[in-house]
Amino acid sequence: MPEATLNRDKELFARIAEGDEAAFEELYHLYLPELYPVIYTVVRTELVIKDIIQEVFLYLWMDREKLADIDNPRHWIFRITYNRSYTWLKKQIARERMARTMQHEQDDHALWNATEETVQFSEAARLVQEAIRRLPAKSQQIYRMSREQGLKPAAIATQMGMSVQVVKNSLYRSGKTIKTILAEQGIIIPLAIIVSRL
Repeated sequence: MPEATLNRDKELFARIAEGDEAAFEELYHLYLPELYPVIYTVVRTELVIKDIIQEVFLYLWMDREKLADIDNPRHWIFRITYNRSYTWLKKQIARERMARTMQHEQDDHALWNATEETVQFSEAARLVQEAIRRLPAKSQQIYRMSREQGLKPAAIATQMGMSVQVVKNSLYRSGKTIKTILAEQGIIIPLAIIVSRL
């Protein structure tokens, strides 16, 4: 991240921590275009993106006293965004599972399965982050640029000075590696979800 961007964001965080609504609005408009595609890669539906963005910025504003102590505002915003997106997805999976089980089975065992699946999803999200950290440095950078910054392979290739095909190959290999690491833990996630920005 450019030093100027980091300094700008830290200054905005410091002002927001003091209750500066203009700084909050400026930060909101700076990050809104970037958060939209990031949330979409997780939830895969446009219907809830605005709600999740509202949650992220509401949380930021409600917890603003702590913002002045954050060293990397961009990382913090994206982490909160991913957390909120995965929380929505986890709840959605639980709701869908619950609806199916309520139609077919009304006993306590069926309800337990829905709860267990929700817990498993939360564990899967944590393991995905661990798996990403185990990738080689350059592969990790490419993967994070795709997933966290929402960049397309062509944009990543331009920024990193490499061909689009090399970026696509790296994203695919990273996805396969993450899928393998998760499978070793007994968690099966479709490769299409892991490399959905390809």
